[in-house]
Amino acid sequence: MLMRPFVIVDECGRQVMAGMSPQPPACPAGCTLLGLEPPTPASFWDFAAQDWREPAPRPTAHHVFDWAAHDWIDPRTVKEVRAAQLRALNAAFEAAAAALTAGYPASERQTWPLQQEEAMAWHGNPGTPTPYLDGIAAVRGIAPEDMRAKTRDAVLQWRAASQQLVGLRQQLRDAIQSALTAEEIEAITWPPSNLPT
Repeated sequence: MLMRPFVIVDECGRQVMAGMSPQPPACPAGCTLLGLEPPTPASFWDFAAQDWREPAPRPTAHHVFDWAAHDWIDPRTVKEVRAAQLRALNAAFEAAAAALTAGYPASERQTWPLQQEEAMAWHGNPGTPTPYLDGIAAVRGIAPEDMRAKTRDAVLQWRAASQQLVGLRQQLRDAIQSALTAEEIEAITWPPSNLPT
């Protein structure tokens, strides 16, 4: 018995059934029987061109294929896209902010408010006592004035970097909230080139 290829497609060109058979199965209503080799499962039959077509690559994980239009669509609402973009923005901000303190243990970071308070008070009035910083300086074997100056400089650098990050996040948040379409919203992303160094 001679086996012949067949493919049955629905009105959108989507494969319903494919295989080899001496006698193709009955074609369901609204479908078309093609005596052709089955293509890849993702292919669709283009009735106008009378040929198989491959969909374009999927743009994002959110897109689903619209068989009738033969194109990818994002079914999310603008509100859902906005919420997702804000979550992505906040996650990118947190990663950038974490990079500012990378390499420092948590217990040491817990002392930073005290170090900052003493260093900035000393910066405003060099006669202000700095017992915590003086103790660190003694253990490190450096002059208390050097420790105070190093801490002050670190505080000022951190403030400058963090204000850039916070300002950028707020600017992008405002832009995401003001954008009207999903495309406009998705175009607003955390730009690595704008991160402080």
